Amino acid sequence: MTNEVYYTVILGTCVLFVLGGFIVSFFLTYTERKNRFIDEKRLLQTQFSQSLLQSQIEIQEQTLQHISRELHDNLGQVASLIKINLNTLQLSDIQKSEVKIEDTKDLTRQLIADIKSLSVSLGSDRISQVGLVKAIETEVERLNKTGQFTATFEQLGAAPEIDKDKSIILYRMAQEVLNNTVKHSRAKQINISLQVKDNILTLIFRDDGIGFNMEQQDKSTGAGFRNLSSRALLINAVLKVQSVPGNGTEITIELPL
Repeated sequence: MTNEVYYTVILGTCVLFVLGGFIVSFFLTYTERKNRFIDEKRLLQTQFSQSLLQSQIEIQEQTLQHISRELHDNLGQVASLIKINLNTLQLSDIQKSEVKIEDTKDLTRQLIADIKSLSVSLGSDRISQVGLVKAIETEVERLNKTGQFTATFEQLGAAPEIDKDKSIILYRMAQEVLNNTVKHSRAKQINISLQVKDNILTLIFRDDGIGFNMEQQDKSTGAGFRNLSSRALLINAVLKVQSVPGNGTEITIELPL
């Protein structure tokens, strides 16, 4: 009987030691994985913040370039016409003067409208002010103004509600896709569509350009798509690229909401 108690105590002690070792090992493994997860989360947050800042800077740079072109090509031209009209007014000829004054009024209204439009572009928080949809529509208008492209935008359903920071990165991705299309595709037709279904925002870019072979991209184009992929990863979006030489390109961005 004494031996049985002795063996039972030893066995129980061994079980406790094994169980204690397992608990300690489990706790250490859990702590290590938790710390690794926290470090990875912190790293992703840092990368997201850096990408967000970079996107904001790139948007501002493109906005300033656009404003510079508008000032030179449009506002400057309208202002010059106003000046010419005023300098050539012949007050002795009332009928002609009235016509020129009306023309000058129309030009002034156009100038004011253009300045208001540019003032919206100057806002540092422009995407949150006008929304992603309006911002993309503005990009389409810019493409059409060049006369080199026929660009369209189609929104299916209601405008999506997106986190402001994600909107900035998503808009910058859209800009980058369009810039690559303008520079490399030789396209004439560019179509953009946006829809939300089953809590997934889908943004699709299609063009009728020369297309490309993904495996034979040059380094600059390849870097552009790597940049798009890294930004998609940061906002938990899926980037899909389909292209065949001679048959254009289709790029899809899917963002869970």
